[in-house]
Amino acid sequence: MLMEYPILYSFKRCPYAMRARMALVLAEITCEIREVRLNNKPNHMLKVSPKGTVPVLILKDMVIDESMDIINWAIKKNNLFKGNLEHSEKNFSEELISIFDDKFKYHLDRYKYSTRYEDDNLEFHRNECHKILISLEKNNIP
Repeated sequence: MLMEYPILYSFKRCPYAMRARMALVLAEITCEIREVRLNNKPNHMLKVSPKGTVPVLILKDMVIDESMDIINWAIKKNNLFKGNLEHSEKNFSEELISIFDDKFKYHLDRYKYSTRYEDDNLEFHRNECHKILISLEKNNIP
């Protein structure tokens, strides 16, 4: 069976899978996304990555099952830092992780799970997520 696109096993609420997905989107890498139910993991995923965690990216010639490795692969694959001398690949991936794990996830949690954060402004956090996404789409690090 020939793969047309890489396969990404993911879980919508996993921050590691979320940041891997965002890096793939930024790198404009088309993937087949397979959402996983963590209480019913697919046999194929477990066969290629026995540790059973997401994300798992299956390429024609390798399997990448760590979010940082997926991010670094995506950066190299499409030269996301575009040779900007201010960024090394390592610094760029650290900047992306900071954006995904700190800034974006902070606002996303307060938007998606607003009932947990009684004093927070739902609209404010939605708008902050939107600003970050727009900036990422334009390849401007916020």
